[in-house]
This record gives sequence, C-alpha cells and structure tokens, in this order.
Amino acid sequence: MDVAEITRTATTSTGERISEDQPAFFHTYEYIRGQKLGVIRLNPTVSSRLATDKVSTSVHPRHLPMLVKPKPWLDYRTGGYLISQNSAMRFKDSAEQQSYLKHASLKGNCELVFAGLDVLGSTPWQINRAIFDVVLEVWNAGYRVGKLPPAEYDQPEPVMPPEAETDIRAKSVWQQRVKAWNAAKANNHSDRCSVNYKIEIARAFLGDTIYFPHNLDFRGRAYPIPPHLSHIGDDLSRGLLKFGEARPLGARGLRWLKIHLANLYGYDKASFDERVEWVMERIESVYDSAERPLTGERWWLKADDPWQCLATCMELRDALSSPDPHLFASALPVHQDGTCNGLQHYAALGGDDRGAQQVNLAATDRPSDVYTHVGNMVEEVLERDAERGEKWAVLLRGKIQRKIVKQTVMTTVYGVTFVGAREQIEKQLKDKKIVEEEECWAAASYLATKVIQCIGDLFSGATAIQNWFSYCARLISKSIPRERLPEAMAEIKKRSAKKKQKIFTLSDTRLKKEQMTSVVWTTSLGLPIVQPYRKVNRKQISTNLQTIYISDPNSPAEVNSMKQASAFPPNFIHSLDATHMMLTALECRTQELTFASVHDSYWTHASTIDKMSEIIRDTFIALHSSDVLKKLDAEFRERYKDYKIPLVSLKNGSLLRGLHALGSRIVVTPQQAKSLDGLRELLEISEEKDTRTTDIDESEVTNVTNLRDELNAQAGAEVDEDGVVVDEDGQKLKDGELRQLMGKFVNVVDLFPPLPEKGSFKVEQIKKSQYFFS
Repeated sequence: MDVAEITRTATTSTGERISEDQPAFFHTYEYIRGQKLGVIRLNPTVSSRLATDKVSTSVHPRHLPMLVKPKPWLDYRTGGYLISQNSAMRFKDSAEQQSYLKHASLKGNCELVFAGLDVLGSTPWQINRAIFDVVLEVWNAGYRVGKLPPAEYDQPEPVMPPEAETDIRAKSVWQQRVKAWNAAKANNHSDRCSVNYKIEIARAFLGDTIYFPHNLDFRGRAYPIPPHLSHIGDDLSRGLLKFGEARPLGARGLRWLKIHLANLYGYDKASFDERVEWVMERIESVYDSAERPLTGERWWLKADDPWQCLATCMELRDALSSPDPHLFASALPVHQDGTCNGLQHYAALGGDDRGAQQVNLAATDRPSDVYTHVGNMVEEVLERDAERGEKWAVLLRGKIQRKIVKQTVMTTVYGVTFVGAREQIEKQLKDKKIVEEEECWAAASYLATKVIQCIGDLFSGATAIQNWFSYCARLISKSIPRERLPEAMAEIKKRSAKKKQKIFTLSDTRLKKEQMTSVVWTTSLGLPIVQPYRKVNRKQISTNLQTIYISDPNSPAEVNSMKQASAFPPNFIHSLDATHMMLTALECRTQELTFASVHDSYWTHASTIDKMSEIIRDTFIALHSSDVLKKLDAEFRERYKDYKIPLVSLKNGSLLRGLHALGSRIVVTPQQAKSLDGLRELLEISEEKDTRTTDIDESEVTNVTNLRDELNAQAGAEVDEDGVVVDEDGQKLKDGELRQLMGKFVNVVDLFPPLPEKGSFKVEQIKKSQYFFS
C-alpha cells in the first residue's frame, strides 16, 4: 500500500498536461446493506490498464480450462486437475461436511457421484471462432452491443434541476438518481473487467479442444471449477462455446435447432410446431444476422440471449446452406430446460395435480407458463386494490409483465425471503422504468407482498411440504444427543460476585450451547449433505488499515436454528435436482450421448435431443418413484432417534402454533398434563399409558431445580407463580411454566409432524408431457 505507486496524467481545462505520482491502491469505506465495510480500491489508471491490457500480462488465473481430460475422481480429494489439488466438494468452511464426505467416500458410497463428475468433466468443448470474431470487434470498438458493456459508461449523468436549490424533495430525488448513476457506472467498469477475462481466455484457447473439471457445492450441485469462462456463465460465455465434436443433424436435429433458436429469442411459450414456423417466417432475419451481425438489421440483438442467438443463427444458416442440411455436422449445444424445476419437484413430491399442470408435468397441447399465470393473478389483486384507492395498485395496474414476477416465482421454492423478493422486483421495475427511480423501493415492497401471496395460493401443495421441511429442521437444530443432557443442564459459568445478580433463566445453563445438531441427509446417490449454518464467534482484530472481525469456522459452535430451518427446503430441493442431473448424465454416458448441464438446463447435440428427452423423463420418474419424502422421514427418524429436545425450547409462540397446525402432538396421561400446562396446544390426553404415550425424560429435573434454587438464593430473588422470567434471548416464560418444563425432554422424532397428504398426480404421467423439459 505504501510502496506501490503509479504516475497519473491528466489534462486541465486550459489544455495543460500535468502528471503526479499517486498510490496504486487506496483504502476507503463503503456501506453495503447498511453495514460499513472497508475496501481496497485501485487507482483509476490501474483500473484502465487492467481493462485494456491482455489478462495474461497482468493477472494469472489459477484455474483455467484443461487441454486434456480431467483426472477421474477416485475419492473426495483426488480428481480434476492433474497437478493442482482440488476437493470434490466446496465445503463452505464446514469441517463437519468434510468429515461426512470423507467417511462416505471411504465406504464407497459416493462412487456414482464421482462417476457423474467424470461425465461432466470429460465433455469436450471448443471456442466458437465466428462468435469470438464478432465479440472482439465489438470489444475493440468500445460500444454497447449484446449486453457487452461499453468502454465508457454511455448513460448521461442526471442533471440537477433548478428547483433542487429550494425544494428539499426535488434535491433528495436528484441525489438518489445520481447515486444510482454512480453505482451503474461502477458496475459497468466491473463488467468490463469480467468480459476482458473471458475474451482473453477464449483467445488463448482458440483452435484447441478444452475440458472443464467439475466439483460440487455442499448441496451436491455440480459446477465447473474454472470460474471465468465456462458454459455455466452468462450469455456471452455460452455463446463463445460449442461442443468439441460435431454430429450430423438429421431431420429431427434440424427441427430442434429451429426450436432452440425460438427459445433463445424468447418465443418459448408456443407449441413446438409454432416455434418452427415462427423461425421460418423470419429466416431472412436469421441469414442477415449470421452474415452481417454488426452491419445488417441486427435482429439477433433483440433476443433474450443475444450471443447464443447469434451462434444459433450462424449454425442454422450454415446447415440450410449446405448441400444436405440433414447431413450437416453440428457442434452447437441445444438445451432442454425444466419449467421452474423446483416447483416441478415439489409437485412430484406432493402429487399436486394443480401444481403439476402449471409446471408442465401433466400432458397439454401447449406449454403452461407459470410466470404469466402468476402475473395474471397479481393483476387481478391489483385491480381490486385499485378500486379501493391503493396508491401503488393504481400506479402498477396493467404493467405487470411476465419478467417482473419470473425470478420471484422461480426462487420462491428455493426459500427467497420477502426482502429478496423485493430486491428482485425492484431491479425489474428499475430496468423497465415502470416507475420513477425514487419510488421503486416502495412499489417493489407492495408488489412483493402480492406476488408471494399469489404463489402461496397457487402452489398450496408445495407450501405444505415446505412447512414440513422447515419445522423438522427447527426441531433437529434444537435437539441434543441423549448423552449430553447432564452437560446441557449444568451451570454455564460461575456468576461474578461483582455483577448485579438476577433470577435464574435459561441462559444460566449450557442448554443453548449444547444445541449443536445440524440437519443432515443423504441423497439417492449416497452423497451426505450437511447444512453448515452455525453461530460462529467473531474476534475483533486491529490491523494497520482498520479493525476487522475474524472467525474460526472449525471451532465448536451452536447451530443457527432459524437459518437451518429457512435454508433446508431450498437446499433439499437443490440436492434433489442435482441428483436428477447426475442420473441423467450417467445414463447419457451409457447411451453415448454428449452431455453438459447448467443445473436444470440439460445440453446435448441437436440430433440427440429426442433421446436425451426420453432419458430425462425416465430418470425423473425413477427418482420420484422411490417416495422421496417417506425415505427422508425414515432417515431422520433413524439418524436422530437418540436425540432429545428440551420441552422449554418448544415454548415459542410460532414454533408451538406451527407444530400444532402440522399435526405434531405430545401424548400424555391426565396426570402428566397437569405439569405441562405451558404446552397445552401440543398435548393429546390419553386416559391410560399405552404405546402411543410420549416418553418424557425427567432425569435432569432434580439437577436443574437445585441449580435454580441455588442461583435464585444467591440473587435474593423470590418469584411467585405469576412472575415473568425473561432470558437473554428475549423469550418470556412465567416462572411457574419454567419450573414445569426445565429439565424435561422428549425424543425429537416423537415431535416430527406427519408427512403431508399426497395428492392424486402420478409422476409416470410426465411420459406423455412433451413440454416437461423443452
């Protein structure tokens, strides 16, 4: 920081050129989501050099595509790159996940997962030279084309209106617009640097056959290890890549190439025949795009994915111009995408007939569009609210486009919160300029509430399963192994004689410190998944630049029960779609199909799309025919059979009400019920003790009662039956209820809610659905 300097030259308003030595890096602060964060920034001269110089002369990426097939994965630490060591999983600072994977790997339980990674890594790729040439021309020209950022930000800076001098409201609006403009300008520079990486890596591998070694995230989803240029990247990255081997199109392949072009353009909600017809009606524009991409009418730039669209225009032009289009050897990947794949899995899990129809699991003449359907539902709500004079409903009525709600619908099944949904919708409102910049936040807040409400109404089956997932995870994260109960009820530390004493609360015991149980499950391919969310202790460290907080992820820490609960539904669905993808990859290899994937988007040659479509359906049926939820419930009951949950942890309003609504019950005798009055909502009274009666462990009651009396005596506290105790977490308990519940435990498996009732939809019906993946 003190040594690195650079000479910066500028021209004054009088035309005089001046130079000055400045630090190459400088330290500053910025606010992100309300948090003050220290950052190290580059001098503008350094930034400009990085944006224009070849990457290879300034920065050396560690992970690049390979020129030979990756080393097969032999265990969780051996595979991928030939020299650089990588793990088969990105552990996310979780020693627990690493331990589970190591154990499963040594037992040979992960062989199919490793084989799936080998299939993905052995797919050959090449740089699409025709697309690269166009990209390079645009890059050197420096203007904005096809989502490529311009060399200089091309949007005008907001001008301060005259009334801003006297009107504080007008000044605030102008300042907000300037702030947004500065952020967009900074993002443009970041995007420019990222594109430079991609172009230089593509240049380095022109004419070569390359491979992308893969590994997994902690949920089992596969990713290429090279971070900068791969098929999992943006539209530009995908447009720059094609398969390393070509295959004759055939009649069906030529048809699928046309359908693929329509999909990339955004015309993907019509029937297949209509999509083919749509392309042929615009064949002159296709030829013009392929032959004069920058000097013609530039039809391809209006596509949803312009660079992939241009690549497909060129491929289709070459095929149709060849002597026999059916014999044309095509290397262009053609995609089959799931329809909101998370909801597809939920509909299959719950046998949800209504949900299945919305996400194309059921056979239809035309593809269903769940995003448009939700958009229409939201419009109906806005109409009703507008009639009552609701400001935002009046402003937004008639303006709800499909894309505004698409991301929120897509991510709802992956656990998007209200805050996340609001940010997604706010971005769409800004991009489409539907409302003024300064009103986007409030409008997005209103709209996010309505979108989430409509999604819940439409996919009630998915909501029921999500609730089951969440409450099982909350119970697990509050449970304690049976052998740790004495430690859980021990005093956490001796009270200081200097501090003012207080009455006994939960915080005087080690109860919360012993709640360290993560949610763990095993996929159908034998991969163990461990949720890594814990309350890691941070330490404040002073450096020469600033004060920072660091944490040791390997130190024992209690779990974050709310994060465990909210993350489990999306994580489980991610592990499910990752399993489906792996099964499909393995079967494609068996049948000698080239295969690549971007999560729920599966790629192969145009000529083998029909075969891959059949495989996709077979593997989805095989996966869900095993009754996934019942197997998960059985695994939880076996894995956590020796875990206990303290009854006092159930005395939480939302948890108590949620468990009651889902059907959880504690079966007790009338005598036991008298001492569990604080949990009356969960109690089911049985006149006689039988096999249904819940086993209540009271082995620690005496110990915790003695500790309570001792500490209250030290504090000189006397609390009657109606007194209220508030612990350090803000949980309120009447002292009488505290005395009733403290030291009592039940088996956590006895509180797991019953599985949601399954609907009438049969997963085998997807065999007849031509739009399941399309």
